[in-house]
Amino acid sequence: MNHDAQDFSRRDMMRIGATGVAAASIANLPAVADEKAAPDKLPTRRYGRTGLEIGWLVGASDWTKELIPRAVNAGVNYWHKAHAWTANSFPPAIKNLPRESYYLECVVDRVGGDHSRGRIDEEEHYQFVKRRVKDSGVGYYDVFKFHFGYHSVEDAKQNTGMVRAFERLKKEGLVKHLAISQHHYNAIGGDMAWEILTYLADNRPYEATQFFYTYGDRKEIGEWIDLAKKKDIGTIAMKSMGGVGRAANDAKFQKLLADPKYQGSSPAAAMVKWLKSNQNLTAAVIAIKNFDQFNENVGAAASLAMNPQDHAMLALLADYNKELTCLLCAECVNSCPEHIAISDIFRYDRYAHDYHELHRARSEYSTLTRNATSCVGCGDCLPTCPQEIDIITKLKNVHDLLG
Repeated sequence: MNHDAQDFSRRDMMRIGATGVAAASIANLPAVADEKAAPDKLPTRRYGRTGLEIGWLVGASDWTKELIPRAVNAGVNYWHKAHAWTANSFPPAIKNLPRESYYLECVVDRVGGDHSRGRIDEEEHYQFVKRRVKDSGVGYYDVFKFHFGYHSVEDAKQNTGMVRAFERLKKEGLVKHLAISQHHYNAIGGDMAWEILTYLADNRPYEATQFFYTYGDRKEIGEWIDLAKKKDIGTIAMKSMGGVGRAANDAKFQKLLADPKYQGSSPAAAMVKWLKSNQNLTAAVIAIKNFDQFNENVGAAASLAMNPQDHAMLALLADYNKELTCLLCAECVNSCPEHIAISDIFRYDRYAHDYHELHRARSEYSTLTRNATSCVGCGDCLPTCPQEIDIITKLKNVHDLLG
């Protein structure tokens, strides 16, 4: 993040607290923080039938070692992809706490290929987690999470290896709860995330879920969150900050923020507060690279309800994202005669422009069997995009960047 963006984040953090109550009062909006939130601490919500009370902002093992003590102090107590830590790399700020005061997640991927081509293998998954428990010295993982998820409802019906691996590990006391991080798979003839999750809710013992969710997303995602709440299934939103990182480095966008109607907000703060305003959503996992981003996101999550400036900011960001930023809805994929994973390609574009992780974006893009060069320019996808993106041109541009 450049110097101007860092200064902006600091100013914004100061304004979040100063203007929240007044703005909420003017707009007749509720000015009460989450009832489980202590001052300057993240609110907690119950992670579905796991029964875990987790901080609203989920931590991640790829956060810098300097961020983690601050995160612990702010109330972050659930750690995504914690299996990446060994006994030597496990952060002291967490390790020195009572084991029952924090929750660790072990993410389990398919083997023998990537998430589209790999396979579910009960024994390999079982052995993987056993090795991670031994190498990390943590004793057990609170959550066993199936990364990327099933390809279709039929896949979930037929392939029970992941669940069986979990049940064996749970019997040995090495894991406690079962969760899934579900993607869309219509690019390979599979189903959409909400279709698969809806099936799992009644037919498999998954206690918690993770999925794409952002402002302006498809109604089916919101409907899944409501259904999950009714069925006492935990929900974590991911890939929620579309356009925020890109806008932070856009000088023209930053100039617009001088307008008084945006004072007291920022794209990141508005998005965080909007996500938190959904009482049926347990938490969000958000990529954080530095102290400014952390302070901004925690400040928003621990603050009062959305104010008028936040609503105006979200409208500004949505307008900025129009024709530019993919919301990862994957609707376009259904109409592509070449079955190109368009939303995956545009997800990698977001890694490059929102997360500023060009190396990761190129690495992920290189694994595709059909990349952007497979586009024949037919235009069948164009009418389906709610963002009105010129998909043909964007595919070419992404390939020029990542290919």
